[in-house]
Amino acid sequence: MKVLYIFLQFGASMVDPLSNTQLIVTWTIIVLFVALFIFFLYRTNKIIDAKKEAIKQNETATLIKQHNNDVNEEEAAAIALAIHMYKSEMHDKESFTITLKKVSKIYSPWSSKIYTLRQNPR
Repeated sequence: MKVLYIFLQFGASMVDPLSNTQLIVTWTIIVLFVALFIFFLYRTNKIIDAKKEAIKQNETATLIKQHNNDVNEEEAAAIALAIHMYKSEMHDKESFTITLKKVSKIYSPWSSKIYTLRQNPR
């Protein structure tokens, strides 16, 4: 209630009751704000419904286009056969023979223990 006195204080003190004019102005402002809120709520719902309807129409148009552009069974079979033939020609025929070759290690002084940097304590 104190906020009401701050906003609508036309020379009245905090202990004086509101005059009839101040009450009428206060209720007019409150009713106006409620009416504006209802108007904007109604308008926003109308805009949202219109956008939803446009999206739904766009989706149905897309589905109709996709249905008209479907590939029939014969074309799908021909495409699948062409892909299979292309993939099978890409691979070489393997003989599945495993060949093992013995690799001799070349001596490396880096792994020799006689060239260590520390003396062995005895």
